[in-house]
Amino acid sequence: MRHCVRSYLAERKTGIYAASKKAFVALGDQCSNWQEKIIALGADGAANLGSKGGVITLLQQEAGDHIVPFHCMPHRLELAMLSVQRDNPMMGQLYDLLHLIWKTYHFSPKSMRELRVIWADLGVNVLMPSGVKGTRWLPHVSRALETFLKPGQFTAVYYHMDHLVGSSANADIAGRATKVKKSMEDATFVAFCCLIADVFSGISKLSLLLQRNEIIMEAMVARPKPSGRLSEFLADIRLQRRQQQEEGEMAIYKFQESASESDTTKAVKCFNIFNHDSWPENQEDLVDHGADDLAFLLDHFSTVLRRNGVNTELAKKEFVGLKLLILMLTREPYCSEYENILHLVHIMLVLPVSAAVYGRGFSAQKRIKSDTRASLHSDTVEYLIRISVEGPSLEDFDARESVASWFSKGQRSRRPNYRSWPSEGHVTAMEDSP
Repeated sequence: MRHCVRSYLAERKTGIYAASKKAFVALGDQCSNWQEKIIALGADGAANLGSKGGVITLLQQEAGDHIVPFHCMPHRLELAMLSVQRDNPMMGQLYDLLHLIWKTYHFSPKSMRELRVIWADLGVNVLMPSGVKGTRWLPHVSRALETFLKPGQFTAVYYHMDHLVGSSANADIAGRATKVKKSMEDATFVAFCCLIADVFSGISKLSLLLQRNEIIMEAMVARPKPSGRLSEFLADIRLQRRQQQEEGEMAIYKFQESASESDTTKAVKCFNIFNHDSWPENQEDLVDHGADDLAFLLDHFSTVLRRNGVNTELAKKEFVGLKLLILMLTREPYCSEYENILHLVHIMLVLPVSAAVYGRGFSAQKRIKSDTRASLHSDTVEYLIRISVEGPSLEDFDARESVASWFSKGQRSRRPNYRSWPSEGHVTAMEDSP
């Protein structure tokens, strides 16, 4: 059994890499030398980022060891939160509660009607409970928590669950309502829900930031400003870290961490030399700032830089001037004078921090290729996905050119005013005639 699983995983990794190469070939001459230009691989999952025969390993063997593997940051954030939740039994109770509330109203129109009556009696405007199980991103869980704890919503759900306990003839529904009502009466559990709502509110903002298509590494230094109990929690964490630094424990931890990090991890950290927020204010210190990290980057990406004709010695000299003229880089003649060092800046800007855009592509495919549109051609599905993911918004899109193309380039003549069935007025006239 173990041999079969390993064989399947090996074939899966090879198949993913082969399919990726085939996709680049399908793009034509514009991507014929993609292996010479590739800098990093952004993905998630062991089949893609595994150190023993993963897609990144196959890619590095064929294109070069300088390629940096990036595990999708929103996915890593999700896995980190799941790891924290796994050891807390109250988190499991919270997820079960939200799931039971969603199940009660999602599959029972009668329960939903009864809840609307309670909403009207209380004079509150509440929302439809949302599910949490099966969702991947943290903002979905945060939204479900905020809906559950919304003023008026909590009271309405509690009153309805109390009603279901005594009136429902279905044992499953009555037992579910009893469990939900008992949890909502526990003050400690409700306080825990409020704390988790504060935590998830801050983390979900970071997750949404990392899911943006235009996100780059420098933007990852931004952190959402939490409020409520989360602010007090982070203040305690900062105090604890400050005490650890005074005792020397943090210094030992950083030494162990730096000793065990790989070259690709160090390369990513070295790109912090282009973050002007971390530069020293003293001009004399600024001249030597980042020299060692720059030397490491030039050595790590030497293959790509050599292919593009970059002079590493000139890059080191240009970096000193670059730090003094960073605000003028977007103007001529500086773009031309610092073209060698700017190659490293270009590399930093294309590092794939997030792979959320691929998930949005699969979601778009699920919306487009539904049960009623299951016979679409593969090229048509691809075009529709591209329009959905990368196309302009409805407000910015001018449909006149598309409509003109639809009228003129069709294989058959277009008859937009033709009706295959009699109109409503024509049917009425026929019924009135003798």
